Amino acid sequence: MKFLTEEEKHKQILKEVKWTFLLILLVAAWHIGFAFALDGIDKMVCGMPLWFFVSTIGAFAISVAGVALLLKYVFVNFDLGEEAMEEEGGGDSDK
Repeated sequence: MKFLTEEEKHKQILKEVKWTFLLILLVAAWHIGFAFALDGIDKMVCGMPLWFFVSTIGAFAISVAGVALLLKYVFVNFDLGEEAMEEEGGGDSDK
């Protein structure tokens, strides 16, 4: 676990939010784009229309791969300071 200053924590949280939002936009664009782009094609894959298979299964695959990449390269495990605050204020429960 990393120990960061309040400013570093704030920057890291904003970085994580930004990259997560970009992944959401990418997945939504993939899903909606291929659903409309492949709508007129009558091919079937595994008993499902091609547009459904590519947009839905593709969006799922991108989501899983994207989360794995975010966890590996963007997200950082750091202490938010909540535990220290609980220890300081938790003395009343011992009485």
